[in-house]
Amino acid sequence: MSPLVAHAGPGSTWQAAVVVAGVALTICVLLAVAGRIPMSSPQDLLVPLAASAIAASLGPLGHTWISDVIGLGLPLAVVSLLALLLAALTPLDLTPASPLALGSLALAAVSMYLLYTPLTIALHPPPDMLPLADDAEVTIVEPTDGAALDAGPVPVTVEVSGGSIGPVFTPLEDLSLDPEEAGSLQVFVDGDRQEVAWDDACSVSDPCTRVDIEVEVPAGESQVAVEFVRGDGTPFAPLVIDRVTVSAD
Repeated sequence: MSPLVAHAGPGSTWQAAVVVAGVALTICVLLAVAGRIPMSSPQDLLVPLAASAIAASLGPLGHTWISDVIGLGLPLAVVSLLALLLAALTPLDLTPASPLALGSLALAAVSMYLLYTPLTIALHPPPDMLPLADDAEVTIVEPTDGAALDAGPVPVTVEVSGGSIGPVFTPLEDLSLDPEEAGSLQVFVDGDRQEVAWDDACSVSDPCTRVDIEVEVPAGESQVAVEFVRGDGTPFAPLVIDRVTVSAD
């Protein structure tokens, strides 16, 4: 599944390094285009590569905010590095009106425009972005759809595949990078949420795939819905939910 990296969380350090390296490489490209540094032989790569490596090592110092623009920094770094390599290793020149300079500019602009959103979602989604559901499914095993029950507390068995169930609530910082592991459950009866609990043995380090809960069902026909959410209660996109309709006397 696509890795989801929280704002300034795991992954932000290397993302900041890539962004700063991309800026350094771009500056080197501009200097080469302006004729301030030579770029016509493999030896000429030493300065830009060394400069970008030094700059990248400083990037993590500001990773909290620099990593936010990884969707722009990664394409910029790749295109700038490619332009320098082509200039140093091929007959192509980096001059103001050269095809390499103009092509690199166009490629950088197009790649940043097209890749910003998918790269941001995959590598560094905003804090308020919903986690993406990959293959997780939740199933109400019991009661079955159309079951006749006695009104009152009703035992409900829930099973999750493609993910797992942890405690009722887990802070985001205590969860793994896979949002579908050690998730939680939210239960609704006719649209009204009910607080439920399950086996304390279901933990972040040792999650469960099936739990038994108790739901209060009123007399008459009701819809019971169970939604699988991230461990901190954040719903997935799209929703991971199962519903059954039951009748109670």
